[in-house]
Amino acid sequence: MKMRFQKKETINNGKKVFYWEKNLSQKKVMIFLHGFPGSHGGLMDMANAFEDYRLIIPDLPACGESEPFDGKHNLENYSKWLNIFLDQLGIKKVILVGHSFGSRIGLYFSSHYQGKVDKLVLITPVVRVEGMIVRLAALNYKNAEYLPKSLQKKWLANPVYRTAGHIIVFKTSSRKRRQYLIAKDVKEFNRLDPRATIELFEEFYASDLVELGSRIKVDSLIIAGERDEIAPLNSVEKLADQLSKVEMVVMKGEGHIVVAESPLSTATIIKKWIGK
Repeated sequence: MKMRFQKKETINNGKKVFYWEKNLSQKKVMIFLHGFPGSHGGLMDMANAFEDYRLIIPDLPACGESEPFDGKHNLENYSKWLNIFLDQLGIKKVILVGHSFGSRIGLYFSSHYQGKVDKLVLITPVVRVEGMIVRLAALNYKNAEYLPKSLQKKWLANPVYRTAGHIIVFKTSSRKRRQYLIAKDVKEFNRLDPRATIELFEEFYASDLVELGSRIKVDSLIIAGERDEIAPLNSVEKLADQLSKVEMVVMKGEGHIVVAESPLSTATIIKKWIGK
């Protein structure tokens, strides 16, 4: 009988953090960091494929059920938060798996806390603003910054923009699966704190994480989507060129949300790489 994930809670810098954990008896630890908007739920199907590891999937601060920071929502504070989180759970070394925004945290954390990362997996990593679609999206969030707080959420939830985003992001040919993923995305987005959303995209617009790759010395795996318009192959390949010990796998016909559209295929790539 397979074990199920257990919901747990901790306090990190005075803020509630919810996380889901299973296989506590296993020595090797894998932590999964979700994208934005998103929560632990988007990674569970993929994570369930790893039975030989202690698995932990937190709702990142300001996402899902976890509370936002008092301070700014940026990569530095998310990395400090993750370092405290690992210490709270008594974890000295971890296999870190990040998807999309989670891969940005994974990159930053691995470059500043290298002693705590055993292996690094970056799934469709968003490392720079590249391409017209991503530039327009970043600009949309930047414009929201200048609106009154009462109007920010309405602006960010603009149905025309959100519909266009769903067309770009979701590539699955299954209509049922697509409707399910869109419904989840809408639910997650409606729970977001507008301040956190604007701060994260403000940093995204201003930062380029490609150069961080040269500071990371741990074994790394990059999984890219052939049809990804959010993290296009060009930018992902530039990141791979910076990493000293890296393998890159391009999933044919896949887009940005491979963890939800093809969770088992994504897990198989990771397991095969770890097995080497």
